[in-house]
Amino acid sequence: MKRLISRCLLLTILAFLANVTATAQTKKASVANINNRVEVLDFHTDHRCATCLEIEKLTKKVLADHYANEMKSGKITFRLLNADDKANAAIVEKFMAYGTTLIVYSVKSGKENHVDLTSFAFMNFNKADKFTAELRKEVDAALKKIQP
Repeated sequence: MKRLISRCLLLTILAFLANVTATAQTKKASVANINNRVEVLDFHTDHRCATCLEIEKLTKKVLADHYANEMKSGKITFRLLNADDKANAAIVEKFMAYGTTLIVYSVKSGKENHVDLTSFAFMNFNKADKFTAELRKEVDAALKKIQP
């Protein structure tokens, strides 16, 4: 009977240790995912014109149509940020986004890169195919930068 209790206790301890190890690996993977990411940042001001709204709409459509899995996993995120909101002052300053600005930003192991697509977006907001192709090219390049 003592042997049976000892074996049960040993199995319980081993199961507990296996769970702790699996949890630690999951947390480590989550931290790596946070450190290696692509963010599409769409800054705007309090007053939004039709062009700015169209850029947002097209950007969201490209991400939903072509990067749904990456968005779901958190590898890619979309952030709509009001540049006039004082709470966003640090990120506005970081990207010099003192108005409508479209940025593709990537981070891999703390190393940051970004591409400012603002001029392109304003020149091509009414050319959905061209807008889509260029945004996809930049997002794909950012994804390649964060690959292991």
